[in-house]
Amino acid sequence: MSERSVIVIDGSSAMSDEVQREFRFRLLPIHVLFGDEDFTPGVNLTTAEYYEKLAASKKPPTTAAPSLGECVEIYQSLVREGFRSILVITVINEASVTHTVAKTAAQQVDGARIEVVDSRTTAGGITLIATACARALRNGGTFDEAVALARRLAGKVQILALIDTLEYLRRGGRVSGAQAAFGALLSIKPIVEVKDGDRVLVDRVRTRERGVERLKQLIEERVPAGSRIHACAMHTNHPERAHLLGEWVQERFHCVEYWVAEAGPIIGTHTGPGVAGLCWYREEDARA
Repeated sequence: MSERSVIVIDGSSAMSDEVQREFRFRLLPIHVLFGDEDFTPGVNLTTAEYYEKLAASKKPPTTAAPSLGECVEIYQSLVREGFRSILVITVINEASVTHTVAKTAAQQVDGARIEVVDSRTTAGGITLIATACARALRNGGTFDEAVALARRLAGKVQILALIDTLEYLRRGGRVSGAQAAFGALLSIKPIVEVKDGDRVLVDRVRTRERGVERLKQLIEERVPAGSRIHACAMHTNHPERAHLLGEWVQERFHCVEYWVAEAGPIIGTHTGPGVAGLCWYREEDARA
């Protein structure tokens, strides 16, 4: 990556430790609030601590976007480090005000060109776009080419996820209390897709085992066998579920890029623990 270009990604993104070590992305801070306690994942809250608090909390946590001042300070610190081109990739605009705040902050910082791109996705999808742009810069591409690639991939990353319980969707207003109670009695597991800036219910199944098989079927319907894909298997506090799904993905498709990631406290707040899902885009989606 060019020493004068840097990529900043949304704090709701998901990535493996290996990805972070390789690309050294900077993060916009996203906050998790347990009552009056304000935490920033990765700063003063580990993933393990988050799930401990989630299990013990009588009231569900909430999430909050970075403040304008926080974004300005991050940009200014990067300028002080000598970066003159900053690519910021945010979560889907409909899911958070982060994109708006990041763009407003960019207008208040001198000394660098700052481009803010709405990824039209979330979690591992954000990071997949970021790794594509980072590789482009590392391979000698220009900053303009990296920005164009981010905009080209925005909306192209697909996400399908099997959610373990309806309870957290109920807390977030995604399903009614009656629907959640009925679903709990039947052990219903929803499968959701991130599409057009929203979370869409694709299917509901009775057991986790059936859910995994249905999830695989849905992925196969969207990706022809043998396709070259860039993929990330995600989970919330259940890595073995992501690893099992990822093994199947790697056998079924040609994974040009593949890694496993904990989706993190921001996603966990909205979905709860036990999620297993896949983020991916096809190799041809990155081409101009």
